[in-house]
Amino acid sequence: MPKRSLKWICSLFVWLCCGLLTGGCWDSHDINHRSIPVIIGISKGQEKAYKVSLQIPIPAERKLTVKVVSREASTVSAAINAIRVDVENYIDLLSVQLIVFSQELAQAGLHEELTNVIRSRNFSPKALLAITDGDMEELLTNSNNAISNDVTTFYKFSNKRAGWTPRTTKTSLLDAFAATRSYTQDTMIPIIKPGRRTVLEFDGSALLKKGKMVGRLNEEEIVAINVVSNNYYGADVEVMQNASVTIRSAHIDWQSKMTGSGPELLGKLSIQASLTESEAVKSASEHEKELQVEFTKKLENVTNKLVKSGCDPMGLGNHFRSKIPFNKLTNWRTEYYPKLKIKYSVHVVINNLGELVQED
Repeated sequence: MPKRSLKWICSLFVWLCCGLLTGGCWDSHDINHRSIPVIIGISKGQEKAYKVSLQIPIPAERKLTVKVVSREASTVSAAINAIRVDVENYIDLLSVQLIVFSQELAQAGLHEELTNVIRSRNFSPKALLAITDGDMEELLTNSNNAISNDVTTFYKFSNKRAGWTPRTTKTSLLDAFAATRSYTQDTMIPIIKPGRRTVLEFDGSALLKKGKMVGRLNEEEIVAINVVSNNYYGADVEVMQNASVTIRSAHIDWQSKMTGSGPELLGKLSIQASLTESEAVKSASEHEKELQVEFTKKLENVTNKLVKSGCDPMGLGNHFRSKIPFNKLTNWRTEYYPKLKIKYSVHVVINNLGELVQED
């Protein structure tokens, strides 16, 4: 047998033996030797570039105890590795439900941070994002009691079947990362702070343009965007401050065209709703007319605000992707979006008066 063939066979035998020794589980970690963080907070450090805080539930005899561990480093990965050195168990970041960035960091831009988090593959793409303008450790410490009783607390805030409402936004890590790479789509991230009597308080949403915070929206503006984006799910809308209407279904058809003066967009919104509370005796047609006028006004105001900020979380630019040359799509935010003219036509049908509460 030639020496080359013999050498090749010996090498193959050694590789096969190595494969049998590893057994495919060489990098596994037993569940009893894992620390499973629920929240990670990322902010600017006092001495170094980043400060990373992890909220880690620790199983006890009858309930969970929660501790917050923080470290500063020049990168987020280095800070996490420093925490791993001090924690006795393996830290499994795939279980993180919420990633919170400081407002200071968001205003400077999260493009690189989102890119690095996705590239590391340490976090689930479904993890939710939030921004806080308060103290990060106070936010995490304030929620310790809630987490110790129920580790799914923050999942419930984003679950439509639990605590989520159309007055807040819901943005995943993957959605935010994709928006930084899109020519015609931006995103919104909820702003949270420690609650006095509740776990969290929502303080509107941040507008992120290419990963950089350029403004914020209040609850009423968020409701309008969520209804247009098909995220209404039982949204309550006040009509002329004397009635409350619950939206049961909503659908919008867009008609777009390019003109010599710029892009134009017509949105035809159809809403089916039920009247849940009223302080005055009015017919359904009167409430329908009031809601049409009020909702049209809200949509026009929030759209004008978005255009002025240069942020497009509604993805209005997506309706012009077939009308703008591909090599010019990169100029949507700077050349086309500021010239956008948009009109709304709102049609409302109140098909169920519900249980009305009348004032005497």
